[in-house]
Amino acid sequence: MKKTQKIITILMLIAILSMTLLISTVNAAATVSSPGTVTVTKNVTGVTNNVTNTFGYTIAADTTFNPAAVTNYPTTASIEFSNAAPTAGAVSASTAVDFSSAVFTKVGDYRFKITETSSTDASKYPTDNSYYYLYVSVRYAANDTDGTNMVATVAASGIKNSTSENGTKQAVIFDSEPIFTNISISKSVTGNMGDKSAYFDVIVTVPGDTGATYAVTGGSHANNPATITAGTATTLKIKNGETITIGSSSGTNQIPVGVNYTVAETAVTGYSTTIDTVEQNTTTKTTVETPSGNATAIVNNYDVATLTGVFLNVMPYVVIVAAVVVLYAMVRRSSKHKRED
Repeated sequence: MKKTQKIITILMLIAILSMTLLISTVNAAATVSSPGTVTVTKNVTGVTNNVTNTFGYTIAADTTFNPAAVTNYPTTASIEFSNAAPTAGAVSASTAVDFSSAVFTKVGDYRFKITETSSTDASKYPTDNSYYYLYVSVRYAANDTDGTNMVATVAASGIKNSTSENGTKQAVIFDSEPIFTNISISKSVTGNMGDKSAYFDVIVTVPGDTGATYAVTGGSHANNPATITAGTATTLKIKNGETITIGSSSGTNQIPVGVNYTVAETAVTGYSTTIDTVEQNTTTKTTVETPSGNATAIVNNYDVATLTGVFLNVMPYVVIVAAVVVLYAMVRRSSKHKRED
């Protein structure tokens, strides 16, 4: 009896020890080696004004590749530009994607896909369609004795637009070039009284970020400004045959797409005003994405009918003068004949 109890006790101890080892193995988690982060950078190029925008990122574990499920890893990240001033036409900012709290329970290679998924003003600053795979290697530690001591190493670079593990590892950089456009205003003066040397006042209002400015090129009037401020009504002087462009500096467009801008011309006595073939002095238009910019054509016409009545009033005098000339010629001819006789 005592022998049986002893055997049962030994078996129970073995079971308890086995369960303890099993629980220890199941609950084993790799220690993520420092720093355990990946730097993600965002570049916005082709800008001349300050940039305010936030870009969002999604990080997803590749469950078809990973040897085991991963928990507590970062799933989102963001990069914010707050009134960032450009240098050489670009702004740049970075964030760290931190895997230090991620739980890895099995040795092997893991990967995570990071994509740029949002932009607070996507119409102006579109997202980059690229993606990167971030890799984490989990190995047994050198001092491991029971299969529970593991170390996770996070690769500082990623593989761009490829699922191949042998792809070139590079810094994780997302790029965007904003969608901007420009505005052009052309002037034509027509009519028999139209003064092609006269300047006409055109008031332009173009919205945009606070403090943004748009370059002004074209036109010949000395008082035209070199820039206009977003949201501020500005008067430009333009004459026949000229075109003024707003929002294009050294080939870089500056005006956002989808904003409503206003073009108004000060009325001038005698002239009719047509803007984009419609007789009007003011128009509001919406900028669209187009390589050639958003054109507005203004035509001023001044026509006065010819005063044909002046010719009729002098006609009797013309007839009298003609009659006198004819009579004089006849008298001289008659006198000549008499002398010959």
